[in-house]
Amino acid sequence: MSPITELSEQQKDIVGLPLGPLAVTACAGSGKTKTAVHRLAEMRSRTHDQRGVIALLSFSNVAVDTFEREYGALVADKNTIGSIAGVEIDTLDGFFVKNVIRPHGYLEMGCPRTPFLIEGKEPFLKNFTMWDKKREVSIPTADLSISLDEGDLVFSAGKWKKTAVPSGAAAAAVNKLGTVGAYTHDSGRHWAYRILKNHPFVLRALVKRYPHILVDEAQDIETVHEATLRLMAKAGMHLSLIGDANQGIYEFSGATGDFLASYDSEAGVTGKTLERNYRSVPDIVTVANKLSGRKDDPDRVTPSTFSGAYFVSIDDNDRETTFSTFRDMIALAEIKSNDAVVICRATGLVDAWTGTEETQGQGLVRAFSAAAIARDKLGRFDEAFAHVCVGTVGLLAPDHRDLLAKLRQGSKPEVKELRRLVWRFTKDDVSGLPSATLVADTEWHQALVTRAKALAALIEKNFGFQQAEKLGNRLKKTKLYNVPLIQTPDAEAIKAPAFKICTVHKVKGESIAAVLYIARKDDIEALLQGPTTETGRIGYVAVTRAQNLIVLGVPHDHIDAFRPRLIATGFSEHVPSAVAKGQL
Repeated sequence: MSPITELSEQQKDIVGLPLGPLAVTACAGSGKTKTAVHRLAEMRSRTHDQRGVIALLSFSNVAVDTFEREYGALVADKNTIGSIAGVEIDTLDGFFVKNVIRPHGYLEMGCPRTPFLIEGKEPFLKNFTMWDKKREVSIPTADLSISLDEGDLVFSAGKWKKTAVPSGAAAAAVNKLGTVGAYTHDSGRHWAYRILKNHPFVLRALVKRYPHILVDEAQDIETVHEATLRLMAKAGMHLSLIGDANQGIYEFSGATGDFLASYDSEAGVTGKTLERNYRSVPDIVTVANKLSGRKDDPDRVTPSTFSGAYFVSIDDNDRETTFSTFRDMIALAEIKSNDAVVICRATGLVDAWTGTEETQGQGLVRAFSAAAIARDKLGRFDEAFAHVCVGTVGLLAPDHRDLLAKLRQGSKPEVKELRRLVWRFTKDDVSGLPSATLVADTEWHQALVTRAKALAALIEKNFGFQQAEKLGNRLKKTKLYNVPLIQTPDAEAIKAPAFKICTVHKVKGESIAAVLYIARKDDIEALLQGPTTETGRIGYVAVTRAQNLIVLGVPHDHIDAFRPRLIATGFSEHVPSAVAKGQL
């Protein structure tokens, strides 16, 4: 049986459309991934005898892995749909790096080597800054954000609250960094755009090779990527977008969702919708519809076990009571703790609710201390490894350009063994990264200096990366205090919640059995006003991740004020004692 017959009528309608530009606006949980994969296979089956590659692009490696797995399973029977040949699945950034920046970057960047990605914490970057005369501050070039406004480059600085900086000085700084071949994720998009705009033969070759491109999660396309895709479309590439503007939570990076929302009104573009939610129980879909003003249908029926949309009172000073309440609720819902996630609006709240300690030290010592805290207090070995990578590169001479990016990415065979060494150092608190339970400015620092120097010597001996000069100066105990890095002398007393705690951005695109959304007053206000602001959309994404149970944590000082509006939106108030007695 053809896989297309397994789709809904709306999905089959989209998959079977003639080749050409397409805009699909989908609700949360509507099977966007499934639809995109089937559409890709159908397009490939129709063009199997033609030259060129069809690309399916998204915004995360997790999404790429999912697409590759599902597409591979779909086309296992090559006689039915097509084959993996002639298809490319990648992130949007990865696509332009591979096809534009690395092979052609020298044309625009003026660099004598293949361009390389930087993380922003490489030691050599201390020589690459720009001076903002108005504010009289020096800004690292790697921290600059770049967007387009009616064709003009606009530069800003700041992670969340961006501040405009002088375009002339910023452009000069980015160009200077480009001459050594270095680019950030942000400046890489800008270089790809400039290369295609200023070198038409590269654009023509790219469009000839990729005559059709589908972009998933298209609400996350920011201004520079939009301009680049439009250049390709104008040159003859057929561009298809699929996504949900209500889930656009990267407005801080210039992704407003407007491109997706208006694309179906452009000449030659076919517009379609997906309006059935396969993820969430009916009560959660009801809340999502009231928030968004949509009229999506739930595919699921209400389960016999505890489920739905609830709000509870929370207190920052009594987090364990909130966790206990959530544990009781997921137990009643017959959901395992590893299928439940606590999510927060921002990193600061995640740190507060996980009990993260203040990071001590400065420079590369601070990177190692952050790693020890992540490992020993929070059990986040991946985060600890990322910090250790920064510290490790800081032990080496500053001319090892893209080593940090290669270590962090883990995809380059030339650093495979070095990456294993760094992982061993990260995990081993006996001979590697010292335990965070040691007193920071004495025991911990002394152990770190000895072991870090040994690590640097081993890397130089086995891998040829030269150590930094005067390494001891980089390992000073400045801003380390006479207390343990984590404020407990007994490692057995460290108690982390049984479920994952992270930001909403970390779970975007996921389906989670049970979600507890820790919200502030402003977050709830924005949520109730619908997905008309970035904060409102973040709340909407939090609600729509849940399959069986969404629990909104409302600060106890504000629960009386919000109660009527939350109930009117479809939430039910949860009383912990009622759950304990099985009354809900």
